[in-house]
Amino acid sequence: MTFTILGRDPDTGELGIAIATYSLAVGATCPKIAAGVGVVTSQASADPSIGTELIELLTRGVEPADAMKQAIANASHSEFRQVGLLAADGRIQVHTGVNTRNFSGHIAGENCLAIGNFLNDENVLIAMVAGFENLDEPVSLANRLLGALYSGKTAGGQRGSDGSHLAERSAYLLTVAPDEEFPIDVRVDFSDDAIQDLAKAFGAYRPMHDYYKARAHDPTNLTSQDEWLKRINKG
Repeated sequence: MTFTILGRDPDTGELGIAIATYSLAVGATCPKIAAGVGVVTSQASADPSIGTELIELLTRGVEPADAMKQAIANASHSEFRQVGLLAADGRIQVHTGVNTRNFSGHIAGENCLAIGNFLNDENVLIAMVAGFENLDEPVSLANRLLGALYSGKTAGGQRGSDGSHLAERSAYLLTVAPDEEFPIDVRVDFSDDAIQDLAKAFGAYRPMHDYYKARAHDPTNLTSQDEWLKRINKG
């Protein structure tokens, strides 16, 4: 009951992931990321330890294909798992277990991977790749990822056991750049319209991201948050 887009910006080195699902608190279980290394989702019957192992293997220099084989071999109940990996250099690896609910699958695009399970049909993934790729420049990686989620929702999103449409109850957005001290990490754990609420949360957070980076580096002479926001709004 999950649709996910993993993406990269080859110009900035950014990596990111956006997820929408009927499950709750998806940001706590599915995504794993390491700047300059790769980004992973473990979903369907999510097992966070798979993503953790994949990132550790990639960090040690193991090739993506070998890392996926090793992580899946070590995983319990791998036939219920769906795992997607996008390495920093653009290489992709996917595992979709035979017991993952249909429609399940993935589509690779230019600098992105759309992957999902319990979807309405394949058009959800096709739309997600198009939503990521077809935004006019310049567009941030975060906005491309959000665009892909909206496209997947519009194309039909996820369905329940009886074939009826299921709303997205949680959603997650994560991007990280090699030179940043901490990522953009925004989540909605429970909502009746999680993608819309995620976009709203990101819109509020994004103007403050540079402030929080500056505060982490040196808060000595930094203005207050409300003054920072007033200056941005005036500009």
